[in-house]
Formats: sequence, C-alpha cells, structure tokens
Amino acid sequence: MSFVHQISLNWFVVYYFVLGAMLLVNGLIWFSRPAPFQQYLTEHARKDERPALLIKTIRYLMLFSGVSVLLSLVPFSWVELLFSVWSLVILFILGSILLRWKQLKNLILERPQAVLGQIRKGGYMMFSVGVVLLLLAWYRLSMYGFA
Repeated sequence: MSFVHQISLNWFVVYYFVLGAMLLVNGLIWFSRPAPFQQYLTEHARKDERPALLIKTIRYLMLFSGVSVLLSLVPFSWVELLFSVWSLVILFILGSILLRWKQLKNLILERPQAVLGQIRKGGYMMFSVGVVLLLLAWYRLSMYGFA
C-alpha cells in the first residue's frame, strides 16, 4: 500500500470513527434530554446573539469536510467522495438556517414545544448517522484486513 493510500485510509477511519462516536453520543443526549439544548438556544434568542458554539462547530466540520474531499480524490474513492460532498451539503443547509437567525429566534421564543420536538428529531437523525459512520469505519478497516 502506498503512502498516499495509507494517509487516506487513516484519515477516513479516524474521521468516521470520531465523528460517528460524537454523533452517536450527542444524538442519544438530544433525543433523551432535549431541554438543555433548548435552553441554550432560548438564552441566545433572548440575548439576540447567534449561538457561537454552533457556528464554531460548523466551521470545524467544514474544514474537515474540505480535507475529506481532497483525500477522497487522491486515491479516488466514490464512497468517500459521496460522504464528503454529502457532509458539505448538510453543513451548507445548517449554515443557511443560522443565517436566518432573526426569524429563527422568534420561532424559538414563541414555540418552545415545537423546538423540543425538532431537537428530538435531530437527535434521532444524529444517532442514525453516527451508527452508519461507525459501520463505515469498520468497513474501511475490514477492507484492508485490519478488522
């Protein structure tokens, strides 16, 4: 296996595993206890400021997704390229939602029960994507005889 293939393999295995584990744990937290995140959003909506934690998270995930696009092209892999483009599209959607913070903050303050439901749905989605990413990490390892 060449050096470039090894870098790509290591990157995607670590990235899939870490991102999958984070999504799995965060998804479990969000659908079992959505109230703390709702309080976080409500605090920022009352202060009329965008949630800095969400913006920083999107920035870092955008950086890692960009690196993933480049590493999926070097030893070309459809699976990694589709994953990288999919994650960029998801981050674009989340970023565009945060751009409309003035409208979103009004909804957060007016409909707290609806926000709890959306956080819970987001937790289910995060959990399922986390499971898929952990399976993808295992697939990548087993593809090269490591698992």
